[in-house]
Amino acid sequence: MIAQPTLKPLLRFNNADDPDALRDEVSACCFDERGRLWCGTDERNGLSCLTPQPAAASGAATFGAHRQIDLAGALDLPDGKDEEIDIEGMDYGEGRIWFVGSHTSTRRGAEPDDLGRKQRKALRDVKRRLNRFMLGCFEPDGAAVRLAQLPIGKRGNKLSEALRDDDHLAPFLRSQDARPGWPQLAAKENGFDIEGLAVRGERLFLGLRGPVLRGWALLLEVAVDDGKAPKLKLEQIGRALGGKKRVYRKHFLALDGMGVRDLCWQGNDLLLLAGPTMDITGRQTLWRLRDAATLDDDSITRRGRHLEPLFDLPFEPDGDKAEGLAPWYPTSSAGAGNGHAGVMIVYDAPVPARKEGADGVRADVFGLPVGGDAGALS
Repeated sequence: MIAQPTLKPLLRFNNADDPDALRDEVSACCFDERGRLWCGTDERNGLSCLTPQPAAASGAATFGAHRQIDLAGALDLPDGKDEEIDIEGMDYGEGRIWFVGSHTSTRRGAEPDDLGRKQRKALRDVKRRLNRFMLGCFEPDGAAVRLAQLPIGKRGNKLSEALRDDDHLAPFLRSQDARPGWPQLAAKENGFDIEGLAVRGERLFLGLRGPVLRGWALLLEVAVDDGKAPKLKLEQIGRALGGKKRVYRKHFLALDGMGVRDLCWQGNDLLLLAGPTMDITGRQTLWRLRDAATLDDDSITRRGRHLEPLFDLPFEPDGDKAEGLAPWYPTSSAGAGNGHAGVMIVYDAPVPARKEGADGVRADVFGLPVGGDAGALS
């Protein structure tokens, strides 16, 4: 079933140096307990904070008074502050904004107006992007922005190093080693690519856009110790088949061949925004994984009572790549109430009809199915 939005909130990136670029590149979002909307982009090393504005006569929801939080100056970035973090997932929990980079390597693209030998050669180049191996957090209401992060080494961080020996994911992490003759997989080629984040206490659920293994998408679950901030540490949380302790768990999901694009909680259930793994326009679907908060071991879940598609998003062949997902509450405070009336979705590469003025872009709010019936929307 293709759902239609019940509301189209206006996000205004006023006061920004380049508001047109920001509204074109939103890749992650979350609300804090004060109802402020935080947005990340996949091209810049900063976060945008948008404050709820007084309701218009039409009742339209607007977020504005844009404030930019620079991350580059306060984080340890091995590739330098000018190389992007590629923020793809955000969530708010325990008084902190959490954010994660894609953990990807990238392949150079061929320019469509010059497809000669030089461009064919460019397509061979794959590069590990160390700044993208970012997992961090900060308290948004402190006197100063104090950030904490999982340290990044020469090949990535502790999570990617652990996954280099994983029985499912090792080939995808090791393919990031750019050595002559080695097979290489980059982002958007079913390579390793984190694009979703949901926080539950000290546990973080990370959604993978890729790889998708024979139709099975993956969530990674980690536990973070912040006792030595500004350095974060991963705790042991899972066990491999042979009993060896690990710093992650794996949850396999049958999402009709799609990869995870973002995550958010609805009570103990996890809502998953899913879409194409490759760099194509295609079906985008919201799914529900029931009782995800109670998972205490590796898991594999088929489509059924515990994993169900809720609705598809309207299809746009020329843009509107759904990348950010956040719970939408019926009041101005995102932290109010025990449940939420729907979800808000933000888009990378928004179609022109979404844009307003020089700095505005519309998001979508969708009602959620009620009573477990995917055909009845609230």
